[in-house]
Amino acid sequence: MAKRTWVGLAVLGCGALVGILSGGTLGLVSAAVCLVIGLVLFVASETRGLRPTPTTTSEADLTSHKTNLLVLVKEVHVRPQRSGKFQEITDPNQPDLEFEIFAHCWLINDTGDRLGIPLVQMSLTKPDGTHLVLQRMPGDLDKWRLGRLRDELDSWGIRYLQAAQEAMPELDITEPLEGGATRQGWLHLRAEHLTPTELRTSPITLSIIDSHCKSHLGVAKGPHHVPGRVWPFLGKSDGVPASSEAPSPQGRGRAITGT
Repeated sequence: MAKRTWVGLAVLGCGALVGILSGGTLGLVSAAVCLVIGLVLFVASETRGLRPTPTTTSEADLTSHKTNLLVLVKEVHVRPQRSGKFQEITDPNQPDLEFEIFAHCWLINDTGDRLGIPLVQMSLTKPDGTHLVLQRMPGDLDKWRLGRLRDELDSWGIRYLQAAQEAMPELDITEPLEGGATRQGWLHLRAEHLTPTELRTSPITLSIIDSHCKSHLGVAKGPHHVPGRVWPFLGKSDGVPASSEAPSPQGRGRAITGT
């Protein structure tokens, strides 16, 4: 029982005792005053007990689960195929192609927390608003290369545009991302029942759920590279030269002699 309740009951008891012992008008007045004070204290105490006790939350509790993981999709390359072989696009609306999709992604953890990445998903939003989840193809990016043109300078001071094939390291989602750290890499996906136009112009969204069960999104709005500059890579260990679909990494373009 609360302290104020005990005080109220004590005042009520004292008032009754004074009224009995004193008698007369003075006793009745004293008893009435004690009765009023005791009732006020008792009722105030009981009313306070009915109120919910406010819970206090420290600032640390409010901020401990705030996460901010910046997700970026820098570029998307699409390779149209049919029966596993590269297929030239003859109609931007042809629906019978398969597509290998390669997305270059960045993750930036701008908090001080160490964040795990238990769930990663990529989806495409069609022009009619429906969402298509893209099938991930993990573990095979060592079989693909990205074509780039490099501006190089030889020992004679002549600049060349040189075709090169760059490795495409896979985005690591198995290890947690330390606070303040960044990570980049590629995701390989596959889709079908789409047209080249839909793939070129539709937004592609990377969704990540972190270890605090918070969702983070990164969107590549397009237009995307369809067809892109990604080709199969057959390394020397396979006993055959690189794919003829890709430009040779040793080939040189025309010289640029201007200053």
